[in-house]
Amino acid sequence: MAILTRTWMLLMVLTAVSMWAGHGEGAGGLGPLGVGLVLAAATVKADRILTHYLDLRRADGGWRAGFRILLTLLGAAIFGIYALYPMIGAALR
Repeated sequence: MAILTRTWMLLMVLTAVSMWAGHGEGAGGLGPLGVGLVLAAATVKADRILTHYLDLRRADGGWRAGFRILLTLLGAAIFGIYALYPMIGAALR
């Protein structure tokens, strides 16, 4: 099976995980676990797309590591803002 087909199948599975985890019920929304799962799936999907569809695998190791670090930091920053928002909002009131 070609690498692009396997990558596409992984992307579909991660999309299903995101849809399952992102199905928040009630007024409380997704919660930290749901948001974490959605962000983790999105980060892995972005990495796979960059690596296999945009040929990041042919780039130098520094570029690949840089993009992966950037993606990880972006996901962590978004999750951190989500997790800290109630405390920040309460402090600003």
